[in-house]
Amino acid sequence: MKTENILLLEDNAEGIINLVRDSLFWQAWNRSAFLFTMHLKKDYQVQKRFIKKVSQEVAWIGFPSSTLDTIRQIAEKKGFKWEQKSADHIIISNVTQSTGYEEWWSRIVKKKPKPSEPNFATTNDKNANILAAYKTAYDLCLHVHRATVKMPREFRYELGARVRNQVTDITENLHLAVNNIKASPDIGETAARIHRFRIDIRILKDLYQININQWGFLNNQIETLLNLLRAEFRDLRIAGATHNQSSGTLPPNVNSASISPNRRDSFL
Repeated sequence: MKTENILLLEDNAEGIINLVRDSLFWQAWNRSAFLFTMHLKKDYQVQKRFIKKVSQEVAWIGFPSSTLDTIRQIAEKKGFKWEQKSADHIIISNVTQSTGYEEWWSRIVKKKPKPSEPNFATTNDKNANILAAYKTAYDLCLHVHRATVKMPREFRYELGARVRNQVTDITENLHLAVNNIKASPDIGETAARIHRFRIDIRILKDLYQININQWGFLNNQIETLLNLLRAEFRDLRIAGATHNQSSGTLPPNVNSASISPNRRDSFL
């Protein structure tokens, strides 16, 4: 089954675990993986990676076809309904809803540094954190440009264009700082742009133009960027988030009842 189709299944799932077959293995992705580890088997390792063609992080668990009967027995014993939709797709329904998916997701997608990756923060280069911030901003810039090109026209040429311009300006400012250009913008101005960018992607999320997974990924990148700037400019106060950006908690002055619970976040 194609990645886009699997993600579409996950985007419309409520109280369902979707199992999809990949050759000799079965997989559960994103929310299905969360429910699978909560209700069926907790000892399977969750994998994650960034898929360029859908411009987002995905997480999944996999198991061999030989254990499928065991999984079915566990599911039916718990009172879940087992339905073979096709040779490559099984639906487990009547699954008890569990809270904590966003927290689980943030733990899964949080980037762990690889042993082979240089730790810019501990090198002797006084500009090391700025260089790392520039590289993070550049990756973020590419991600945003790829993602917003798929938005509907009313968002692509208004809010989408503003977001693209903001992240491009941030990247250019950091490039100038890395190369010690005398006319490079003040780092405080760059930090302010990052926070304005963060507000705009929150708006895109609440307008259902990015989903919770993409929003979490973007905020992790933003927080990495701000932390690198804080580390480099210890004498300059760079504010953090004013509320929990990764958990989906709304600021105190936002009425959560105004957002319809029946609407689903859409994929870009």
